[in-house]
Amino acid sequence: MRLPNGNPVAGAVPVEEWLDARALGITLKVSERTLCRWRKAGLFKPGIHWRRKFPSANSPVLYHFERCNEAMSEATARSPHLLETD
Repeated sequence: MRLPNGNPVAGAVPVEEWLDARALGITLKVSERTLCRWRKAGLFKPGIHWRRKFPSANSPVLYHFERCNEAMSEATARSPHLLETD
């Protein structure tokens, strides 16, 4: 998110934006390498969670913030019965 003068807003979470790996990593507090591993593992699906900036195999990857955040939340969620101990 940016101010009208173009400067980024500190601590602002982008909404409905495609971000590069560095920006998404900073926002989600994970490394760019972790994002790559999750993409290769299938946690992030092509066309839904990520896409290429240009139609080329060497083009940088862009990630959809809200969809990736939701996928991370679902992957790390636990059932209440798994958290309960007897």
